Amino acid sequence: MSDTKKKKGYFAKHSKSSAAMISLGIHAVLILVAVSFVAVTVIQKDEQKFEAKEVNRPKQKLKKLQVPVKVKKNKPKPKLRKRVVVKNVQRKTPEFKMPEITGVKGGLGNVGDGAGGVESIGFTMPEMNFFGAKAKGEKVVFVVHFGPATMEQNDQNNPFTRMTALTIRKRLTDLIEGLPEYTLFNIAAYYAGQCAPMDPQMMLASAGNKQRVSEWMGDANPVEGGVYDHALDNGYGQLAEAAKMSYPKRVDGLPYYSLKWAYPYEVPSSIKKKYVPDAWEGFVHWGRGVAWSILEQKPDTIFILTTNYIDGWSVSAKQSQKDNVPEHPDEPVKMAAALQKMCMDVYGPDKKQWPTINVVVLARAGADGKAANRILSEEFAPIVKRFKGDGSVIDDIKKYMTEAEQDLLRKYQAEYGNLGSGDNDN
Repeated sequence: MSDTKKKKGYFAKHSKSSAAMISLGIHAVLILVAVSFVAVTVIQKDEQKFEAKEVNRPKQKLKKLQVPVKVKKNKPKPKLRKRVVVKNVQRKTPEFKMPEITGVKGGLGNVGDGAGGVESIGFTMPEMNFFGAKAKGEKVVFVVHFGPATMEQNDQNNPFTRMTALTIRKRLTDLIEGLPEYTLFNIAAYYAGQCAPMDPQMMLASAGNKQRVSEWMGDANPVEGGVYDHALDNGYGQLAEAAKMSYPKRVDGLPYYSLKWAYPYEVPSSIKKKYVPDAWEGFVHWGRGVAWSILEQKPDTIFILTTNYIDGWSVSAKQSQKDNVPEHPDEPVKMAAALQKMCMDVYGPDKKQWPTINVVVLARAGADGKAANRILSEEFAPIVKRFKGDGSVIDDIKKYMTEAEQDLLRKYQAEYGNLGSGDNDN
């Protein structure tokens, strides 16, 4: 058999099916590659930019806040009545250095709370030392004796004995000069049935009013000035009597040895009947000055300078007495009760609002001070204690004189000695 008839191979026999299989394999490979291929798409975004566009919005009107507001109403300005409104300011308390004296120390009225009306004020009260009697106050009245017992002269022409009155005026002037300007003050000169206030109203302690004090009493009871009795004698009385019941009427044209002017004061009869109905003379001597102080001035501090104790019950009987013993021992107690009732009506029932009443008793020239101490510790005791006051005795006026005044006293003593040392207790 020939070679052409040789047997054909497997793929020759199945050539068509082999081609199909190859084609199928190629397609499978292509599908596999296609399936495993990862397509990546890169998306590149443009950078974002913000542009402001004007937007028209409706505008609303602003509403006013509803906040409560306190509106101060215009008030009419108050009329000034020579009073001072003081803010809470710390001020230095003035100190008045006075020579030491013998007498009652520490006061007779340091019983109870001792507060007094002045303690309610919200700033430092000035402390005053009036011939040894000490007190604090914003409103103070001085009731000072200007009669013959203070001057101690009978021959009416003795400069030596007039040095006492001169010293009292000078020290009172010095004390007022040292008062703070926010203090209110007034002065009343008195003698027996006369009461001569300097002004009808309390005065501010200004430079001008301090100068007025010197003008008002500067020449009263002059050491040298001729023959005269005393500052409130008949020459004053004749001009003052007509004005007493017309208070506050000013009286000028007084004698050269008297005050420059005065507002003579008489306690109204209705006041006498209300507070001292059984007193023969009502309010006299220092009592008249104290009644004027309480009723007309309403101070928180009262100072009395006197040589003796005289009241409306004993004045007639005492005119012939030299030892100042009250006709009845209960008279000072009755006077203290009358003044207490007066203060209750004027200031109210709170005792802290009442004024302190402080007493200075001047010893007679040449005396040892025993009588003056008794007058203070016994007769004035009910008043000083009830009104929480202080007391002192001037047993030697020389202790309150300056060196120049002491030199002048020695000069007059060499010339006049103790001539004219009188016994008049008024």
